[in-house]
Parts: sequence; C-alpha cells; structure tokens
Amino acid sequence: MQWQWQWSLELCQRWQLQTNATGNVISWSLRPLGIHAAQPYIAQAMRKKVAIVMQQEIRIPRGSKFRVQRDFRRKYPQYKCFIAAGSDIDLVADTDSDQVPSDGYNDGKGYITAVTFLHKCVFRPKTLVVDRHKPREKKALEHVAHGRVLWLDAMTHEEEHISIINIH
Repeated sequence: MQWQWQWSLELCQRWQLQTNATGNVISWSLRPLGIHAAQPYIAQAMRKKVAIVMQQEIRIPRGSKFRVQRDFRRKYPQYKCFIAAGSDIDLVADTDSDQVPSDGYNDGKGYITAVTFLHKCVFRPKTLVVDRHKPREKKALEHVAHGRVLWLDAMTHEEEHISIINIH
C-alpha cells in the first residue's frame, strides 16, 4: 500500500522496478546556490528524464520567479515547473561566486526556492498547488512554510492522484 505511488509512476511510463542507483524521483539540495551556478546541476538532473525532479535552495533575484519559471519551461519543455519562493535574503552578502546580473530586476535581494519539475508524459497538465493551512492557522504557521514547502496535488495519465511535497 505504501509503495502504490511508485507503482503508479512505473505503470505510467511502463518502467521496470528501479534499483537503488536509479529511480523515478530525484531530490537534490543545492546548498543555497545561485540560479546561474545551479544551471549545470539542474541540467544534470533533467537529463535523467525521471518523473519528478525536486530541487531545494536555489537562489533567485527578487522579482524574477516568473522569469525563471519561463526560462525553465523553455529549457525543459517536457516538464512542468513549480517554484515556491521564501523570504528575502541579501544576495550581495553571499560569497559562492555566482554573479547575479544587473538587469533592472535585481536590487541586491533574493529568495531561496524549492523547485519541482513534473514530467508531462507522466502527469496531466492540471496540477494544483496546495495551501496546507486552514485560514485560522495561517498567520501562526505561515512563517514556517512560506517558500519552504511546495505541496502539489497531481494526477497521472493513468488517473492516479499523487501528493508531491518538496521541503527545504
């Protein structure tokens, strides 16, 4: 029963049971790494062509979430991309040598994100982003989950509902 989601993913792509070295889901924390420095690691994960790719702690400039999402759609058209952006951080103080371009959108602030990619051959287009808090709980717990939890309710082409939760 607990592995039903794995069986469902394997059925959708007619995949064989995977070993420890391979699988249908990749989850990778990029240690907060800037978007430009993270690109090779994102591309490496995407080349595996798995059903779900979840990456955490990618830094993006403030105001660039939709532009980054559009760039991901262009680079990886076989995937649907979802991004949860957390609280503001100071990009200028970071020292991972990732150069943040001065493009009019960057004011020295940014977000740490959780990014989830769903393969279009496995999942139907209508995926919902779930808000897990009831309205009365929202104010008390919002700071805990804001931008750190990306919860998706997805349906496979085989009509299996799957909850996908990406946490950083």
